[in-house]
Amino acid sequence: MKVNHSQYTVAEIVEMMQRKDLVINRSYQRSSGIWPEFAKSYFIDTILEGYPFPKVYFYQTYDKSRKKPLREVVDGQQRIAAIVDFFNNKFKLTSASKNYCGKSFLELPEDKQQEFTMSTVLADVILAAERYQLLEMFRRMNAYTVPLNSQEKRHSTFQGRFKWFINDLTDEFSPFLEEFQVFTPKQILRMADAEFFAELVIVLEKGIVHKANKAIDDMYRRFDKVFPNEKRYHDIIAGFFKEIMHHFGDLRGTFMMKSYVMHSLFASMVHLRYGIPGGLENLGIEPIGVFYSDLDRALEGLQELAAAHETQDTDGELADYVRACLNTTTKAAQRATRSKTIMGYLS
Repeated sequence: MKVNHSQYTVAEIVEMMQRKDLVINRSYQRSSGIWPEFAKSYFIDTILEGYPFPKVYFYQTYDKSRKKPLREVVDGQQRIAAIVDFFNNKFKLTSASKNYCGKSFLELPEDKQQEFTMSTVLADVILAAERYQLLEMFRRMNAYTVPLNSQEKRHSTFQGRFKWFINDLTDEFSPFLEEFQVFTPKQILRMADAEFFAELVIVLEKGIVHKANKAIDDMYRRFDKVFPNEKRYHDIIAGFFKEIMHHFGDLRGTFMMKSYVMHSLFASMVHLRYGIPGGLENLGIEPIGVFYSDLDRALEGLQELAAAHETQDTDGELADYVRACLNTTTKAAQRATRSKTIMGYLS
């Protein structure tokens, strides 16, 4: 087996497809179907904004009828198809593209059209290989890949509205999660942030419940095609994070920024302002229409909670809260205990 490391411009890829020197071999298709418009738009926007994307793999054979080499796309079919379709003006970019939403290729500024056509696609061209060697190559590559965690599997399985809603939230607020030390860069790379945002949606849908992979999976499945509360939920989640950024900066890096505590802080603040399902029964207080009644007292109280958690003070007045931060932190009972305590300071 021999592999050539190559690169092509978008224009060259399109031309190769038009000449049928490059074809897509559907027998290697591993995904569940064709990308929806939002997914294609997100990928095209990745190119337009100059972000890198994974290489594609071509398998070179010999076309006896035309007496010339033929290359098959064996990995990266959706990416190649999206590039060609966009170049051929077959779809307009959706809101997945912040700067070019609603534009087809020909509606882009001239300089962007040129930049897109000259963008580089990295490709490995597999030469002089039998079919069984090709399959063995991919098996060996996957053998050294870190197994996908639950959230990474969801991200690769679903391509609908909810997946891209979560993706938008990670684009918008994951820098905050890293800056405030809610998650480490390594955790964000493994999509802990995306799973966290999905959990916040569950709070809005169901209130305070146990963390369960099945519940998150069901959310992705349920809202794959239609997500009626998309804008409302985005506005609520965005409002919460902006409130923390603007008024609670002193909590940066404290134990209040532990992801499981942040989850309870979200449930508390959102219930006080909007109400969450089962909030009155679980938390014992009616919504008051605001995130907190007194900013200074709220900040002081949250700092007290963070300090008690950090010192693991299980003998003081905040013992119940601290214990709820130390054991089975994603169970509904512990989440409710933390939220009740937090709300005492907020309200």
